[in-house]
Parts: sequence; structure tokens; C-alpha cells
Amino acid sequence: MEVFWTTGYERASLDVLLKALGISKQSLYDTFGDKRALYLKALDHYRDQTLTSMRTLFASAQSTREGFARLLLGLCAESVARHARGCLLLSANLERETGDAVIAQFLRENQAAVEKILADAITEGQTRRELSKTLDPQSLARFFAVTIQGMRAMARLKSDRRALRQVARVALAALDARLPTSRTRTAGSS
Repeated sequence: MEVFWTTGYERASLDVLLKALGISKQSLYDTFGDKRALYLKALDHYRDQTLTSMRTLFASAQSTREGFARLLLGLCAESVARHARGCLLLSANLERETGDAVIAQFLRENQAAVEKILADAITEGQTRRELSKTLDPQSLARFFAVTIQGMRAMARLKSDRRALRQVARVALAALDARLPTSRTRTAGSS
């Protein structure tokens, strides 16, 4: 996973992979099949780690807003080296051939899983009356998933924590829709 994350699929030579794994070429083929199968296993492992980390983050947060703040501001606070590496799955998406149906399906499933975690957190915030019921959890989850991807791409290009925090603050404001009150007038009321 580390080799693919650092160098990408195309630039990860078999020699570098074998050295990182500490195995022979035959062992690689016997265990994984080939370089592509190893790559898919690496993507799967990275995805599992990322999804588990997100679930843990939201489960341990005192509020939904705190969970989103920790997620976005945590990304801002990462090291310059971590910013430079970016996200393995985002890199896989940008590096893949457009006709690669296997990788595309894997990435679509990952996107859906990320959006579900985020939507569930928003729904939980609504249930606890922390967030307005007027918010659409699925749309907002998709917005946050895309924001995170954009922040990762931005950080990889230039590790500018101040700029990343600005983006995070704007995104977090999306959670601040006012809760409707009994005094709130609806359109068309007098």
C-alpha cells in the first residue's frame, strides 16, 4: 500500500514492490496473482482503514459538528509530507484509465460508503436536534465528500494550512442552517 501510495500504480516497479514486501517474484504471484491484484488489495486495505477511521471519529465526537470539524481541520493540520502524498483512492481515480471498469466500480462503492458515513452522522445530528431537519443529509454528505477530495487535491499541490482552514470553515458553515422556530414565517404567509 505504501509503495502504491507514494509512487502510484504505473511507477511502482515490481522490484520496488518485491523489496517492500520482502518476498520473491514467485511468492508475489503465488500470493496475489500479479501486480494489479496486489494493487487492488492495497486499495481495499486503504479504504478499510479510512472508513474505520471516519466511523471512529464520528462515534467519539461529542456532537456532529465537532465530528465534521475534527475531520476537516484534522486534514488541514496534517504534515507537509502527508499533504504531498494525498489520498491513495483519489490518486487511483485520477490515474486510472477511463475504461477501467473494475477500479471505477471500486471507487464508486467507496464514494457511496463515505457518503453513507457522512449522511448517517448528519441524520444523527438531526435526531439529536443539533442540526436543522431542513438539511438534506445525502446532498450535504456528497458536498462534504467532494470538499474533502478537493482539499486533499489542494493540499497535495501546495500544503497551505491557512487556505485549507478557510475552505474547512466555509464547509462547516453548511451545517449551521438555522433551526426553524414557531415565529418563522413561511413563504406566502402574512
